[in-house]
Amino acid sequence: MARYRRGRSRSGGRGGFGLGGMKSMLAPIVSGVADSYLDPMLPLDGVGSVLVGGFLLKNNTMKDLGLYKIGFSLGNIIPLPGRGSVGSTQGGFI
Repeated sequence: MARYRRGRSRSGGRGGFGLGGMKSMLAPIVSGVADSYLDPMLPLDGVGSVLVGGFLLKNNTMKDLGLYKIGFSLGNIIPLPGRGSVGSTQGGFI
């Protein structure tokens, strides 16, 4: 005879917002919306992807892409040696 099992069944949700497979499709969309909202306010791009897509929705791909965008925008803010302004002939390897 099978025993009665109390509590949540195995097919139940395992954390998150209870969206199941939809969370993986919604993470890039919600991250893009957060980026378009936060980017004009902050000097760094990609903060919305890291905060919303990476940490809130627990999507590692969106977190990595957001950190890449933050690193790219940091490279544009911080003056790097050997990199002249656009159209200049000083420095650089090209």
